[in-house]
Amino acid sequence: MVTPTAEQAEAIDAYGDGLDLVLQAGAGCGKSRTLRMIAESDPRRRMTYVAYNTAIKNDAAKSFPATVACKTGHGLAFDPKYGRRLQRPRQTAHEAAQALDVRSILGIIGSTPAIATDLGGQKAMTGKIIMRCALDTVARWCHSADTEITDRHIPVYDGLTKPEPRAQLAQLVLPVAKAAWTDLEKDESVLRLTHDHYLKMWALSEPTIPTDVVLLDEAQDTNDVLSGVLLAQEHAQRIAVGDSAQQIYSWRGAKDALEGFVRELGCPTLNLSQSFRFGPAVAARANVWLRLIDAPLRLTGWDAAASTVGPLDAPDAILCRTNAGAMGIVMKGLAAGRKVALVGGTTDIKRLAWAAEALQEGRPTDHPELMGFPSWDAVREYAVEEDGSLEVLVKLIDEHGTTDILAAADGLCFEAQAELVVSTAHRSKGREWPAVRIHADFRAPKPDQKTGLVILPREEARLAYVAVTRAREQLDDTALAWVRDVTAVAA
Repeated sequence: MVTPTAEQAEAIDAYGDGLDLVLQAGAGCGKSRTLRMIAESDPRRRMTYVAYNTAIKNDAAKSFPATVACKTGHGLAFDPKYGRRLQRPRQTAHEAAQALDVRSILGIIGSTPAIATDLGGQKAMTGKIIMRCALDTVARWCHSADTEITDRHIPVYDGLTKPEPRAQLAQLVLPVAKAAWTDLEKDESVLRLTHDHYLKMWALSEPTIPTDVVLLDEAQDTNDVLSGVLLAQEHAQRIAVGDSAQQIYSWRGAKDALEGFVRELGCPTLNLSQSFRFGPAVAARANVWLRLIDAPLRLTGWDAAASTVGPLDAPDAILCRTNAGAMGIVMKGLAAGRKVALVGGTTDIKRLAWAAEALQEGRPTDHPELMGFPSWDAVREYAVEEDGSLEVLVKLIDEHGTTDILAAADGLCFEAQAELVVSTAHRSKGREWPAVRIHADFRAPKPDQKTGLVILPREEARLAYVAVTRAREQLDDTALAWVRDVTAVAA
């Protein structure tokens, strides 16, 4: 039996007192092991462990005692009656627009409607593009605890961010989004059901989970829809574990359930700060970012792990801020004759390349990153003005061309055969490698023109923290040296 650390023992004792509880667990600090110890300490009670994804759930099921039901949020909500609709072939936005009859919903007769863009031009809104926006809107609403779809659930698309474009977009998208949900609620819907759709239906039914204790893992990235259900389980003792400093998915609707548990339940917060993943050198680099965002804990490196920080010529993994940055590294690696793997596969970068190709050929695209632009020249113009990922994408496409990028994507190998693994920082979450280099597309924030202050968005700082804590033995974070110039972080 593993002897708990002093922090783990305190958590087990707090559970024994019957308290709802929040555990702030830093990177590599044994949060799942602590939950397992809690479960093993009390075999009399039924427990439900809620995992972030299926892989984590399956690992937990192998090690947790039989008194614990290991589920994902979707697993809690699933009903076999949804199986047939989930197994339908993928439905494109164009097919969905035809099935739902978007033009009829909006009363469109004749020419395609258009809306203003941020740059002053007009963006044609085909049925396909309207449907894509409507489906994105439904998805964001499904991640929320809201009971009604409103314009605040419409995503913010580059090129369509100003008040007038947003208002015109809402006039087209909201009626279709509401019609889409009405259809999805039917047993014989014309639209394809997804896992997030039935999770929302379950949450709206105000379910009761048959358990004595709820153990929520990776709570910092829990959507409000699931968080709301768990907070409503007043019959159960609730324990949420996670790392607020690793909250990196707010852009797709995830919220920090740790904060919600403290606010709604008034429960105490304990820390797990001893990392078992890396030694003091990497822990010190992680603490730079934790101090910057004023996180509730600081990491202690594991003395038994010898870790170093400095330049690396041959890292096991290179972590990038953007898909375009990752693909740039992939192409360099392939050109050098190396076997390269891309975490998460090539679907995302292929879709970006196809979308760019469509705009270059004068065709519209419904890709969420490029949908707001009428042409590739408009993307170029916008990328010069904004300080973000589009500049990296434009440089990649203009330097290599979509044909070479697509060919490179098809030349990748499986990770088990790779000499180099490339990943975005988002996809690296939950992973670790012996030697990690941070790529230079983690861009330094520009000084404010009025104040001169160098302000970094908080989620960007959290993403950098996630990236540096993927290394077990060697870390090259030279690309993040600009952190010393950051004045403050902002929401």
